[in-house]
Amino acid sequence: MATYNGAKYIGEQLNSIINQTYSNIEIVIVDDCSKDDTVAMIEQYQEQYPFIYLHVNEQNSGVTVTFEKAISKCTGEFIAISDQDDIWELNKLEILVNEIGEHDAVYSNSLLVDANGQSLNKSFTSIMNMKTYYNGAPFLLSNSVPGHTILMKQEFVQKILPFPHKMLFDLWIGFCAAGNNGIKFVDKTLVKYRQHETNTIGTRDSKNKKKKDPVNVQFEFKLNELKTLARAPIKDEKTKLILQQMIQHFHRKWSFKRKVVLCKNDF
Repeated sequence: MATYNGAKYIGEQLNSIINQTYSNIEIVIVDDCSKDDTVAMIEQYQEQYPFIYLHVNEQNSGVTVTFEKAISKCTGEFIAISDQDDIWELNKLEILVNEIGEHDAVYSNSLLVDANGQSLNKSFTSIMNMKTYYNGAPFLLSNSVPGHTILMKQEFVQKILPFPHKMLFDLWIGFCAAGNNGIKFVDKTLVKYRQHETNTIGTRDSKNKKKKDPVNVQFEFKLNELKTLARAPIKDEKTKLILQQMIQHFHRKWSFKRKVVLCKNDF
């Protein structure tokens, strides 16, 4: 778990994890320099639950770095990702551990709730194409694996760390799992995903990005994303080929658009 100014909701989330039917757990938390009572609340839980481990960043590092640090400190056979403000169904871990099988990772559906935990009558399956994936090609267009639902194997995690710091880590995890032994979708609602004004961890990695010409920004972003995915440790040769073809295509498009912009600037 990565935390940042989460004092308002973290108690409810911790309670939902502590009371899981799958009880052989450790809770590893990295705090990203919270300015509220988050750390103090976690320390209170530590007094009662010795399987909670807390680490505090020396400086604000952002969501990807903080989650990467938390995941790297986990010692169990399986690693589940947790946001600080959600609520897990009490059988979430038991179901996912039983379902993972030979896959590298497994994930589930979530129910969207408001700040008070009340249902918004919408689930992630209504807005994302969630299914079992055995190749990474679909992830080249969009990500359908929300990180807060993922359970993955420790041996898989060791192959994909460190995370690229200019990409959402759940896209990286989903792509790498699909491109190796697969990522399985369990069509059960196992998380209440809270929607509120401050559900973000630390400073987003994009906070220092300068404004760029909108003609080019989407092409540049997608090209950089594809180049990053090209470094992923996958064995799916078909996806590797598609990825290289897409990179070549975007290079041509990017070069053309830059020429167009240069021509416009000449007038």
